[in-house]
Amino acid sequence: MKIERLHFKNINSLKGEHEVNFEESPINSGGLFAIIGPTGSGKSTLLDAICLALYARTPRISSVTKSKIEQDGSILTKYQKEAYAKVQFSCKGGQFVSTWSISTNRNDNLREYEMDLWNLETEESFSEKKTEVLSEIQRLISLSYDQFVKSVLLSQGEFATLLKSNEKERSELLEKITNTSIYRQIGRKVYEKYNALKSKISSQKTLMDDLRLKLLSEDDLSTKQDKKNQLEKLVKDQELKKSSYEKDLNQLQTKEKRDQEFKIESKKLEQYQDKLETFQAENAERLSKHSKTLAFEEELLDYNILAEKNQNLVEKIKGLDYERTQLQNHISELKTEAQELLKTEVETSELDHKLDVLLEAYQKLENRRQIKLNDYKSKVELLNKALEGLNLKFKNQPISDFKNELQERLRKSKQKIKGLAIQLESDSSLGETIKAKYQLLNQIKEAKHEENSLNELDEQLVKLSQQIKSSKEELSRFPRLISEKEKAEKSLEKEAIYLETEKENQNLKLEVKDLRRKLQEHEPCPVCGSKNHPYSAHEPALDSELDKKLKTKKDELQIVSKAIEALKAQQKSKAERVKEQDTDLESLKQKFNQKKAAFAQTYEQILLELKEKSLLDLERSTAQEIENLETTQQLQDEIQALENAMDVLDELDQIKIQGSRLKTEMQALYTGEDLNALISRLKKNWIALHSNLSSTEKALGSEKEQLKSINLRLESLQANLEPKIKASAFSSISEANSSRMKAADFQVLSQQLNELRERIQIQKEKVKGIQLQIEELNYKFFSNIHEAELAIRELSESLENKKLELEEVNRQLKNNKDLILELQKIGESIAEEQKANRKWEILNKLIGDATGTEFNKFAQDLSLQRLIFLGNKRLKHLNERYELDRYLPNEDKDQLYVIDHHMGGMRRSVKTLSGGETFLMSLALALGLSDLASKNVEINSLFIDEGFGTLDPETLDLTLDTLERLQAESNKTIGIISHVGALKERISTQIVLDRNAQGYSSLQVVG
Repeated sequence: MKIERLHFKNINSLKGEHEVNFEESPINSGGLFAIIGPTGSGKSTLLDAICLALYARTPRISSVTKSKIEQDGSILTKYQKEAYAKVQFSCKGGQFVSTWSISTNRNDNLREYEMDLWNLETEESFSEKKTEVLSEIQRLISLSYDQFVKSVLLSQGEFATLLKSNEKERSELLEKITNTSIYRQIGRKVYEKYNALKSKISSQKTLMDDLRLKLLSEDDLSTKQDKKNQLEKLVKDQELKKSSYEKDLNQLQTKEKRDQEFKIESKKLEQYQDKLETFQAENAERLSKHSKTLAFEEELLDYNILAEKNQNLVEKIKGLDYERTQLQNHISELKTEAQELLKTEVETSELDHKLDVLLEAYQKLENRRQIKLNDYKSKVELLNKALEGLNLKFKNQPISDFKNELQERLRKSKQKIKGLAIQLESDSSLGETIKAKYQLLNQIKEAKHEENSLNELDEQLVKLSQQIKSSKEELSRFPRLISEKEKAEKSLEKEAIYLETEKENQNLKLEVKDLRRKLQEHEPCPVCGSKNHPYSAHEPALDSELDKKLKTKKDELQIVSKAIEALKAQQKSKAERVKEQDTDLESLKQKFNQKKAAFAQTYEQILLELKEKSLLDLERSTAQEIENLETTQQLQDEIQALENAMDVLDELDQIKIQGSRLKTEMQALYTGEDLNALISRLKKNWIALHSNLSSTEKALGSEKEQLKSINLRLESLQANLEPKIKASAFSSISEANSSRMKAADFQVLSQQLNELRERIQIQKEKVKGIQLQIEELNYKFFSNIHEAELAIRELSESLENKKLELEEVNRQLKNNKDLILELQKIGESIAEEQKANRKWEILNKLIGDATGTEFNKFAQDLSLQRLIFLGNKRLKHLNERYELDRYLPNEDKDQLYVIDHHMGGMRRSVKTLSGGETFLMSLALALGLSDLASKNVEINSLFIDEGFGTLDPETLDLTLDTLERLQAESNKTIGIISHVGALKERISTQIVLDRNAQGYSSLQVVG
């Protein structure tokens, strides 16, 4: 995976658009490149932009959201409305462009950020869903976010902490750095799983003990079984007896019920007979009269129907006559309303035409007025668009007021231009002047940057001269120090020789030990001839401190000798260093003079314009001139917009006057709301009223003809009916009609009479049947219901008690059986759980504990071993003198150790390392972690963040040589983020970040 190009806009302090192409010269051809700039200039912003484009998050902000950006003011440059970060990268899947972007809406509120992934080979976009885009990027790169920042963006600060932390802290740091908290979770889960299963088995065993206590003994079980058999036989006998008793009771109850039924049904028979007599007394005469009319029923019904039709037609003719009068009145009123609208009297035939003429004239005026209204709106939109950038808007206020406001704004703008007093060359436009000033400003900034470089070189010259002076002063002290040490060495040698002589004398005394034992009192000594032997019985005391003194002197002598050797070595090293510094000083002076001459030649014109001013003053004055020129340009654009707006306002005024005239003409014709609807209603009602009047008059004639026909038929029917009515003992047609019943009433009464007669006959049969049923009943044990019920109740109580007793025995036997089955089931379950728990028991012994610390510690120990192995591979290229190692059994396990191969493989704690040595170890571990995190993924882009300030020049050169070799061997793009001055001299390819007075930064690639 390789980062090829970075393009971003308005990220943090880097305002505007910026681009870094890692595949173009000088970055792709200069080996290493450095990202340099002062603190806060935005060096880390480049890494933020890369992470945003690929993962929508940054190392400094774990969750980049709309609310987070609004709350912290992060990511989006202040006062800007949009930002994006775009990265072009290549991987096994091809070349892709990933983009993160965010912007504001019309209300200046942030929208949610968006992600896009573009395939450069197929020229297709992947998806519109952010989550899918992020997943696809991670799949293509084959690195999660955590792996990416540990294999591509290397920060050695974490590893410096790792080196000097104790075992516990080191384990926690490794867990964080390698993102392997899963091992702690596994250890804790194993512990929890084992204890849960163990607790479950324990609960089941306790339950089995409780169940065994509840089991019946063998004797109790046999007794319960016998009792069950006895109770079952007794219950069966009593149930048979109860069944016989209940049969007798049922027969007695049936007799009692049938006796009651016999009384009820006999009474019902009497009631039906009484109803028949009453019905005949009330309805016999009515039924008889109606029966007499049945002979001429059809003619009488026809007569009645025609008479009813005659009456209905008379009423209908009256209604139609009234409706005709009403319609004539409505037509007259509608004509009056139309004449009022037309403001003249018109003939009925011309009414429709006159209304159409009025409507056409009114619509023509309305269309012309609508055109003017649309023109007015269009001009208002044009006016507001012209004033859009001036914070002015016409909102249908009086045109004269707005015109006065624009004139005042125009006057102020012209006055501001006059105040700026910008003088332009005759052959230059304002835009060209601004462009030229910007070019001058950029040259001034470049000159300022070069001047800073010259100042830094000058400072280095002064500093190096002081160092040489100091080194020479130190070098001049070495002869005196060596002489003093040599004198001390000679003095110590004399003292050591004296002590060695004393030691030899003491040894000689020990040799005569045997001779002393042979001396006899008052006999001469064979050596000295003395007869007095004071030490023959007691040996003289030996000087036990002599050995200690001699050893001390020899140690002191060795120390002084080593000190002399060290001083001589230092003298030689210092002399060589002074010689190198003299060479460096000459080289630096030559470089300074060359740069100074190049500076004077390159920026000759700018230096002439300084006139006793500094470059900073010239930069500020030029920036002010640019600001004045841009302000003038803005004011000129504003004046042009205001003058154009004044012309549009004049056009608006004319359109408004013309519209008012058209409105007056329309009001002269009609002053209401909707003339078209009014005329449409009048015409529609006029047609409808005339149509209804014609229909009413036609219906009225038809109904009168029908009435005449019905009267003739009535006279004919009456002549035929009168003889038949008189023959049936009725005096007239009206008397015959009054004697008739409704057909339904006649039918109902006739049906009721028949039903009463049928019910009487049925009831007689029913009473007879009940009497036969009573005679057929018989009962064996009892003669009355009370005796039977009492016997059955006593037997039922006894039977119920026996059943309850039997049920209790069955329940006890069933419970015992269920307990046995439950015990078997629990036993099988425990066996299965123990079998399943075996692996968890083993795992718990190996890796389980309540916090997961043990397994995590073991895993992190393996991670540390792997990391040290990979780090040592990198360290060998950085500095083959050192090798990292873990503690040995007899060493402090809270520390890491370094093996110094230049000191015979001596081991010492990493806590004794200098700042530069610590950085080397940290960088080696960071590169090792990059190898570990990337695994099978080829990483061709590395960014190393800070830490180089702790290195001495020699180690810095060695480190940079190693990184350059790594870059050359692997063809990786390697960037170093730092503000160390020496890096600027050593690494010519640079991404330079410079922060201006407004707090914004600029980006420039040099090399």
